[in-house]
Amino acid sequence: MPRHFFLLLIAGCLLSSTVARTEDATTTWRAVILEPADGTTAVAGPDHSPPTDPQVSAADEPLVAEPPVAEPPVAEPPLTPEQLALRERLRNCLAYYFYRPESTQRRSPWGVLHAIIGFGVDTSLLAGDREVNAIAWLCANGPCHGMQVLAPVAGSVGVRKGPGYQGHDGQLLAILAQSRVKIDYPLIVQGQRLSIGDLVRSEQLSCRAGTELTFKLIGLAHYLDPDTAWRNDAGEAWDIARLVKEELAQPIVGAACGGTHRLMGFSYAVRSRERSGRPLDGQWERAKDYLEQYHAYTFRLQNADGSFSTNWFARRGDQPDLDRRLDTTGHTLEWLAYSLPRTQLGDARLVRAVEYLIDLMWRYRGREWDIGPRGHAIHALSLYDERVFDGRLGQRAADLAAHRRVGRPAEVVERPPISGAPSR
Repeated sequence: MPRHFFLLLIAGCLLSSTVARTEDATTTWRAVILEPADGTTAVAGPDHSPPTDPQVSAADEPLVAEPPVAEPPVAEPPLTPEQLALRERLRNCLAYYFYRPESTQRRSPWGVLHAIIGFGVDTSLLAGDREVNAIAWLCANGPCHGMQVLAPVAGSVGVRKGPGYQGHDGQLLAILAQSRVKIDYPLIVQGQRLSIGDLVRSEQLSCRAGTELTFKLIGLAHYLDPDTAWRNDAGEAWDIARLVKEELAQPIVGAACGGTHRLMGFSYAVRSRERSGRPLDGQWERAKDYLEQYHAYTFRLQNADGSFSTNWFARRGDQPDLDRRLDTTGHTLEWLAYSLPRTQLGDARLVRAVEYLIDLMWRYRGREWDIGPRGHAIHALSLYDERVFDGRLGQRAADLAAHRRVGRPAEVVERPPISGAPSR
């Protein structure tokens, strides 16, 4: 059947906002196309022509993703028995959450975004009685709890912000970047076919000094060449270095999720610069030094059981509340698992944090965790799996298939109590 028929069908069904009649977004948009394996990225900006539309067919499958931090291949020694055991526990835990997808009827766009951050392009979503690809659904502006996150803006694309929608400027782009979706992947807004490249340009235009630029930095540092320059819609000159400088002028303590996302923004900027082969000078050198200081400081705040401070980066903290512990340790480990050099991923302190988070999420796997902290905690373990155990973004189902039937939903695990667990 011709491709244009499917396009028209999707557009018409989305406009009707009737989930039962909506054509499966993955029929046409199944391929959540990943960045190429060589780590190159397409460049978008006011001085560049719009990216060409991808040729998507129903048979397309995700391509191999770029390495999460674009590091050169190295000869790795065989995994030790202890590492093999850790990989089994980690993948058992990931599989439990992977095979229990969220629902479009229950979750708002904000909730779906935080389901996506955990498994990226591999994330499934229940839409009525069907299972669809979560990124494909969201990028086709499929309704989530009756809400649509994308909005038309003068021939471009906007993202609705507020309760149930995007919580921060640039948050949607940041999550697509962390999922490593290609810049020319399509967006459908009221029947109009756009792309993530249009969303990139929209975020460039709305940059403002003195505002939270954290999530914009993650997304723009990923999708743009490090030396890209542009003007915002007020005519002011911007580039990636200015984004870094603006963010360095703002505090970590008190920032979103304890400042972990701000640190992630610096990490994305530095990795992008390193990937380009250009020197880490100026703002990039400042950002790298800042990250190294925070790496050391974070481990000084670590608790004896491997968890990270429940007071984020403000001071030491070991509160007993399980939701707080998932939130702080999950976010902090997520940033460390992405930003630490590969040579430090076997550090005993980091391994203890991974073990703690696995234990917490596994022991209380029947618990109704908040979707936001849970998504970032899953992403932390997914990143560690990729970087240490060669987990494959885009092929999670294959990697986790052998672990699918492990475990029960009940909170019954014969292990020593986790620090901070409530008494029964």
